[in-house]
Amino acid sequence: MDTIHSQSIDVAFDKGTLDAMIHGSPWTPPPDVVDNTGRYMRELTRVLKPTGRLIYITYRQPRFIKPLLNCEGTKWDLTVETLGGSDSSFGYYGFVCTPTGAHDPAGTTQS
Repeated sequence: MDTIHSQSIDVAFDKGTLDAMIHGSPWTPPPDVVDNTGRYMRELTRVLKPTGRLIYITYRQPRFIKPLLNCEGTKWDLTVETLGGSDSSFGYYGFVCTPTGAHDPAGTTQS
């Protein structure tokens, strides 16, 4: 996403991209999961405007996904809603993620 200017996006929507990067135990994700999801989340932090939002839809339990969302180099205000679900189906979770600071701790952001 290096062709996208820093802090230029109002809303990003994810329903599957982050989930496709995750495998293994939800309690202790493998190092490649932590690395790949971390790079993805830091890049989203870079391209979103300070008032921007990431809308993330997933079937993964919030207790397992929150540590991956709030990885090193990012800080998000997270709001979570349960979407759908019934006695015969699993619910999905909708996250509204707002960056709250920690943009680019390495100082590599380019405008």
